Amino acid sequence: MLLIALFALLSAQVTVTSNQQGTYNGVKYELWVSGGGSGCSCTIKGNGCAFSAQWNNCGDYLCRAGNGGSTLTYAYTKSGSGGGYSFIGVYGWTTSPLVEFYIVDDWFSGGGNSGGSQKGSFTVDGANYNIWQHTQNNQPSIQGTATFEQFFSIRSSQRTSGTISVSQHFDKWNSLGMKMGSIYEAKALVEAGGGNGSIDYSSCSI
Repeated sequence: MLLIALFALLSAQVTVTSNQQGTYNGVKYELWVSGGGSGCSCTIKGNGCAFSAQWNNCGDYLCRAGNGGSTLTYAYTKSGSGGGYSFIGVYGWTTSPLVEFYIVDDWFSGGGNSGGSQKGSFTVDGANYNIWQHTQNNQPSIQGTATFEQFFSIRSSQRTSGTISVSQHFDKWNSLGMKMGSIYEAKALVEAGGGNGSIDYSSCSI
């Protein structure tokens, strides 16, 4: 009986290896990869937004999971590299206006740099976050190729577990004139711009 229960637990997940979005065990997920590479996969565990992800020179690689909400609570381990840029935290989009947003708590070596212009900073959840805005011209989006703004809150010190008060970042952005539209998604994310690495969430809720 123990072996049967263990097999059922290990089987309670779904792995995707190409661009795909869906819902598993009530949790929405998406894998998006811009390049070739190998070992580009995302495994949704079926336990909240917990997932594991692997990439090997996959171009721009994004694995994300969650159902939105005002708070992300998480814990994970990571290894390897994330290429020229990388972001770990909360990711999403709004519509009307179209905005891509990031709340970044961690990154691989060389990552965590958004570019664009700094709009301000504030302290929340025990650390300072620097706020940036960047314009993407004719780039892929949830509405096809488009020009849109990117909003970033980037934590001054990295961590691999904790709580992100998502709604407080939204409020701060709006107070700085960084206007958001209707929330389309807000998910736990790992993004890597190359490299060979992995991440494994032991717990995740958003």
